[in-house]
Amino acid sequence: MNEKIAILLRAMRRCELTDREIELELKRSIEYMKYGPLEYQSISVKLSEVETQQIDWLWQRRIPLGKITLLDGDPGVGKSLLALTIAACVSTGRPMPDSTFGWQGGVILITPEDSPEDTIKPRMEAVGCDPSQVHLLNTAITYDTKTQDVYERPFSLSQDLKDLEMGIIRNHAILVVIDPLMAVLGRNIDSSRDQDVREVLTPLAQIAERTGCAILIIRHLNKGNSANSLYRGAGSIGITAAARVALLVAHDPADEQKRVFATIKNNLSKVATNLTFQIVENERGVPYIQWLGENHHTTSTLLRPGTHLSFERQEILKALKDASGPLDTKEISEHTGLKYASLRIILKRMQDAGEIVRLYRGKYTSPNHPSMTDKSMVMNGDTNETSATSATKSTNYLPSSEK
Repeated sequence: MNEKIAILLRAMRRCELTDREIELELKRSIEYMKYGPLEYQSISVKLSEVETQQIDWLWQRRIPLGKITLLDGDPGVGKSLLALTIAACVSTGRPMPDSTFGWQGGVILITPEDSPEDTIKPRMEAVGCDPSQVHLLNTAITYDTKTQDVYERPFSLSQDLKDLEMGIIRNHAILVVIDPLMAVLGRNIDSSRDQDVREVLTPLAQIAERTGCAILIIRHLNKGNSANSLYRGAGSIGITAAARVALLVAHDPADEQKRVFATIKNNLSKVATNLTFQIVENERGVPYIQWLGENHHTTSTLLRPGTHLSFERQEILKALKDASGPLDTKEISEHTGLKYASLRIILKRMQDAGEIVRLYRGKYTSPNHPSMTDKSMVMNGDTNETSATSATKSTNYLPSSEK
């Protein structure tokens, strides 16, 4: 068809037709070729002409090549660290964390919220990456037609997919990590509107298909309480629909210090077994992942804190129930033997889950404790306001560790 159009265009120019006449004639000719006589090329493709291909996996049954994979989880649970660990494996070609086959190739990181100098590079070095295979794509070059200036701006999926595709081809990339999705969707894209996200993710999926590159998208969970984990990701359900595989990182219900890496959707194969890991630090204080083997938690228990209380939470509840009155964080640490720093995080999560109650002066108690009868001591939500006098509202009465 292109050859016929070129011949027709040359003929019309020899006839000295105007640009408008040429434009109209070309439109009529293309319409005729598309929908006219049968000898012209069909706009459809026969299934018999499609070449059958098998699914290739960057990480067996977890991250397919040529497809979009979604990685969900709460903030601070270790999603980004996990993605960098996978990227490090790809950069060197060593096996994946479960000892399955690992591909070697280029990696593109789109991570605008993390500093390359003090976060990304130290973390990838801690797990043995090849930095020459890792490329950052956090900005795009733009030409301003009004000022005739060339400048850099933050990378945007809605505007810079061509840059991404060229980056994949030039750097022989087989993995792209986008972390987090909401930071690079584009300012004119409403993440809660299905149509908006599909307009971005559909061409992104086509780039993955054309290049054979695995695209791993990281997303935070919302604050909902749906029993279906597919509806817990932030934004439109269209985001989950665009991914062929959806993964989840969550706290281990049986151990507050461990994480569970699970699969919540897989349209391409059997679901992979859950893995357990914990986050530790090297001698320089840089965090890395220590893998601890398989587990068999269901996703419904992973996203409902308190369904199966961890050992730490059980110890905290026992200390609060046995105490004659409310306890502050330091007192709970003394009763349970838990470290103060990690205890503060656990107490906050238990409070959010309704497992404990935070009282005036930063003290905690169990929901049915006798001290709960003094309603003036109970805090309103996450604020420090109570029904006591204005003097008791002053933050000067709070311990410095709780301010």
